[in-house]
Amino acid sequence: MSQAEQAAARRRERWILLAVLAGLVAVVVGGGIGLQAWRTGRAPTPVAVAEPASPPATISAGQPVTYGAADAPKVVTLFSDFHCPHCAEFHEAYGPVLEQARQVGRIRLEVYPMAFIDAGSTAAANAFGCAAEAGFAPGYYAGLFANPILRWSDAQLLALPAAVGAISTPAFDACVTGRTHAGWVESINAGAGQRGVTATPTVLVDGAVVDVSKLTPDDLAAMINP
Repeated sequence: MSQAEQAAARRRERWILLAVLAGLVAVVVGGGIGLQAWRTGRAPTPVAVAEPASPPATISAGQPVTYGAADAPKVVTLFSDFHCPHCAEFHEAYGPVLEQARQVGRIRLEVYPMAFIDAGSTAAANAFGCAAEAGFAPGYYAGLFANPILRWSDAQLLALPAAVGAISTPAFDACVTGRTHAGWVESINAGAGQRGVTATPTVLVDGAVVDVSKLTPDDLAAMINP
């Protein structure tokens, strides 16, 4: 084979390689776009919640959403991000312990919904504040963590009450779409930083930080059950 023929062969090989690489890139990009579309458009998965309702709350700057008996002997404070994978894992493992204790009056929950991962975190945290005002914070909280893969479009956030057995209201819908509590979400982030919260989930029982890395559900049950 002459040098000219060898050079031509090398050029063909390069073009073939570039074509293959371009095809792979197209597949990856197309798959990513498809996944994002699925995450934005898919309806929330229904969640069985024994007691989705709570008294309607007033949302105040820097203050948590609180539910559970006012005279409960223990207070559990949670700093969570609704798009934090570890927070979803924590809720799956320890949520039943906390929910059972809340329902029988052993604990009062203070929930600080942080939003630092992405826009979906912020939208979900705002909607959680809207749900607290509407009187179904516990169920909405459980539903957000039961669907961690969703991007939390407005349509998904508006569909979530029905998925957890709660009754939505026009005021809730307007609160979600109007991002009524966006400033509150920012105040939660700022307040968490001032308190030295650097990761989610951060858990406190009666004001004492719990080492989540060494915690088991039985340990948590022993802490909160007098």
